[in-house]
Amino acid sequence: MNIHEGSSTSFKGINEIIQEVEDAYFVGRNEELKFFCDFLTAQNPKQRIIHFYGSAGIGKTFLLNKFARIAAAQHIPFLHLDARDFPNTAEGLFSHFQASLTTFIATHELDYSPPTKVESSLQILNQLGEKIIIVIDSYEQLSTLDRWYRETLLRYLRPNFYIILAGRKPLTGEWVESPAWRKITKQIQLNPFTYDDTLLFLTKNEITESSDIQAIWKYTSGNPLLLSLATMSNISSKVSLKYESDSELLGALTKRWLSEATNERIISLIEVAALFHQFDQQVISTILQEEISNKKFNELISLSFVHKAKKGWSIQELIRDTIRIELKHKNPERYETLTNKIIQYYYHRVINYPTKEDIASFFYHIGDDVIQSVFFQDTALDTSMYLEPIGEYNFEEVESFFKYIKENISESITNYYNRTTNLSFQFDASIEHNKQELKLIGPEYIKKMGYDGSNLLKRINGEVIGISIVVPIHKETLPLLENEPVSRAYFKGLTEAEKSYYNVPVEKPAGYFIRYQNYKDPSDSAARAHLLYSLFPLIFSKGRLIISTPLKLFQDLLYKFGFQTVPKAVHYDYGEHNPTPTFLLDVSGPRLAPYLNQFLKEYKQKNELDVIIEEFSLTKREQEIVKLLLEEKTILDIAKELYIAEITVKKALSRIYQKANVKNRIQLTKRIMQLLK
Repeated sequence: MNIHEGSSTSFKGINEIIQEVEDAYFVGRNEELKFFCDFLTAQNPKQRIIHFYGSAGIGKTFLLNKFARIAAAQHIPFLHLDARDFPNTAEGLFSHFQASLTTFIATHELDYSPPTKVESSLQILNQLGEKIIIVIDSYEQLSTLDRWYRETLLRYLRPNFYIILAGRKPLTGEWVESPAWRKITKQIQLNPFTYDDTLLFLTKNEITESSDIQAIWKYTSGNPLLLSLATMSNISSKVSLKYESDSELLGALTKRWLSEATNERIISLIEVAALFHQFDQQVISTILQEEISNKKFNELISLSFVHKAKKGWSIQELIRDTIRIELKHKNPERYETLTNKIIQYYYHRVINYPTKEDIASFFYHIGDDVIQSVFFQDTALDTSMYLEPIGEYNFEEVESFFKYIKENISESITNYYNRTTNLSFQFDASIEHNKQELKLIGPEYIKKMGYDGSNLLKRINGEVIGISIVVPIHKETLPLLENEPVSRAYFKGLTEAEKSYYNVPVEKPAGYFIRYQNYKDPSDSAARAHLLYSLFPLIFSKGRLIISTPLKLFQDLLYKFGFQTVPKAVHYDYGEHNPTPTFLLDVSGPRLAPYLNQFLKEYKQKNELDVIIEEFSLTKREQEIVKLLLEEKTILDIAKELYIAEITVKKALSRIYQKANVKNRIQLTKRIMQLLK
């Protein structure tokens, strides 16, 4: 515990030097600082108790130290206790309180006798100033004293005492259930730094290269603790969450975040939960093959970095990634076993009881970098956004949306980052593409095709931020799709049998044409992820999905989801120099299970190849050759597929044999089989 007040000495002590450095490196928190300054100057503030909360490493203590310096400059006593420094008992609190006040009196040579009771301590504080700030950091540590502290101590403090609490979780129970306590208590959540705050922080730490700044921003997401560790570790020059180079950093982070866990059993549950994008009690029990009690699960979801999601709970993205990566490298066998169980669990769920969340979770755990990055940001599950079906009642909003887009047309760039693999991806649509697109589609397209399948994306306050247009294919839309730009290349080329397949009643569409998605803010990756995530139910619609796009990232995604290009369905509706293919995915009838099985097979092959690569230290070209060897391709086939000479393949094979300590292909195959057992 520390009591901060202006110093009367003329030389700089250690404490003053530390305060000067902390002041020099302090960035951001402007709203919180303004609130605190107003809090200090108010004669009779409405709120007498302020609670700052946020996950470990968010900068609560650093902010409290800044408050202390502001109070000291105004000669306002600032009593700063940290609940981690004393036993969680009333006696422990009082003892620590009195010891620190005694130290303060001696340090400032005040004419008071050392206090022996709480009453005398409070009397001394009353004489020190008209206002006194009492702070308790790590308040969650006082959980068993919460009621006593509130009802026995706080309730009877004099009006000149102002209280600040800080902890990892928001106050609950009587703090919010009682109208009286709720009225005098203000809760403020601390969030990660903004990009501008991060830029200032890095500049103060002499990191000014644009590439380093961008890499650290993607890596840290503005988390103050991670930023601080980044500036003192080698990741400022080589930003990566690769365990081999940053094991100490990962260990420090996970230890800090997991300090809330009360025992090894809860830590084990956290490791399993971190493998999920969303989880609930039932799914964790199933994966661990044991019943997780309500008590244990409630302990898990009460952690500060676990938050409610649309379907269950989720661990904060940065913490989830860090825990997962450390588990993968510390205990790869447990990591693979759990991941395989999760994939199998969602596979059977999708086959038997398909839901949007289950099909999404299946693809999430298959582990493709691009799919995870684009579809599975935390913000994709943001409950502050929702889809509203388009109809006559809100069509004016559709018209207003397109009017806004046309008046603010620009290039669309959205950046995605996969922290687990340290890979970046970019969606880029040129201004020319966007202009051409708006010539091809607008409100009239929706009216022509019908409202079914079209939605507005809104924020919880009703603001329209995006739109999605998906056309159900049936007897009424089929002739329209045959004549509309973008879709006509495919639908005009249908055989009579294929037309018959699509010529079905309105209430039973044979498939969907995914036509258009757009956003007010082209760089809003959260809105883009939300709308893309909403397309997952179409995969188990038991029909055909058709889409046509010239955009590279979307084409890559379609291939990754198993779409195939349709022969003779290329068009030039986006410009004469922009040939655009049409893609089709057929999950009609009994095709869903084989479709999902191909991803299970690819996942198994990918894991096997990873083991081989690590064991033999293969180059990229050697990896490609080994992959084809496992598919039983001949040297001639490999040469043709990789567009290289046979002699090049033979030389590469010689190097692979040498690395594997074998003499020929048969021995290599045998060695690999032994390795994969």
